[in-house]
Amino acid sequence: GRRAVGLAHRPDPVPPPEPPEWLLQSPRRWRPRHSEQFIIAIDFGTAYSGYAFSFAPKGAEVDPFLKTWGKELGLDTPKSPTCILFNEDEEFLGFGYEAKTVYIKMRSEETKKHYFFENFKMRLYDKVNMTIEAANGKTMKALKVFTEVLRYLKDNAQKTIARNTEGRKFIPSDFTWVLTVPAIWDPSAKQFMREAAAQAGIITEGTQHHLIIALEPEAASVWCKKLPADGFITKNHDGGSLSQGTQFMVVDCEVHFHHFLCVSSGTIDVTVHKVLDGGALNELHKASGNNLGGQTVDRKFKEFLREIFSHGVWDEYERNFPMKGFEFSRASITSALNPRSLLPFFFPERPLSVRPHF
Repeated sequence: GRRAVGLAHRPDPVPPPEPPEWLLQSPRRWRPRHSEQFIIAIDFGTAYSGYAFSFAPKGAEVDPFLKTWGKELGLDTPKSPTCILFNEDEEFLGFGYEAKTVYIKMRSEETKKHYFFENFKMRLYDKVNMTIEAANGKTMKALKVFTEVLRYLKDNAQKTIARNTEGRKFIPSDFTWVLTVPAIWDPSAKQFMREAAAQAGIITEGTQHHLIIALEPEAASVWCKKLPADGFITKNHDGGSLSQGTQFMVVDCEVHFHHFLCVSSGTIDVTVHKVLDGGALNELHKASGNNLGGQTVDRKFKEFLREIFSHGVWDEYERNFPMKGFEFSRASITSALNPRSLLPFFFPERPLSVRPHF
């Protein structure tokens, strides 16, 4: 079959779907009919997270509703930063833009008491039974951090659905939940996410089958297959749909569009599929990937600064001032720009010892 390797344009967010007439006429407490399918899909990303949902007759092609974030800050983004804030008693305070805004505005003595976590997802790639380190060096059990992120996204999704269905009440078991994970994660990391989902109340005893752990590149492949042909940039594509026999590769670089910049994050995942009769997909090569996304650039940049500034200057700066500008400056660099870029970093007022670096 012909091969089509392409990059899909990010689809524009769609408005909330109109609830079915039968749903608006049903009692306040509602359970889905056997012929209906309610799905909530959560993308727990390294740098940004979000969710989408749909409710429709089984087998129907319906565009999902994509939640947008940041309106309180004048933004309208399809995902929110994957960062979470706890107080000194390890109680949840906020997630996403809210958590980051509150933490940045805190005084230095307050930041020492709280727990602020970001860019922590890929630590499961190396170790599962562990604690993870907050921005100020304090630690918390990884399971608690992941659980509270999932709990927040679950609760937010249910509230969003209730607002768009005239206040109808739902419980988690009314839905099929899809949680995406990197292709490089081993079974222990996937089981960890199941445990976090259970503690977050997404599944309970007897409803474990309501949770689907989906590999990120495979989920991307299914989505790309249903996109219109003109949504791809390809060299030899004739504009037709992906017909039977078509073989295609999806390279999922976990790229997010934020303030008109492409910001990549933790992983790069690849999968290769073939379209079968009836539209089903056959895996031609096992989904694979690595942890060399854009955050690898961030990490190497920090290592470089630690080599230049001695006596823990950079570590002190990073604890007190989260890197708000670097990833956007990194994302905007192209070969057409001047290679010399200025970053808005202001170091503490203290004597600096700088090592020459050639």
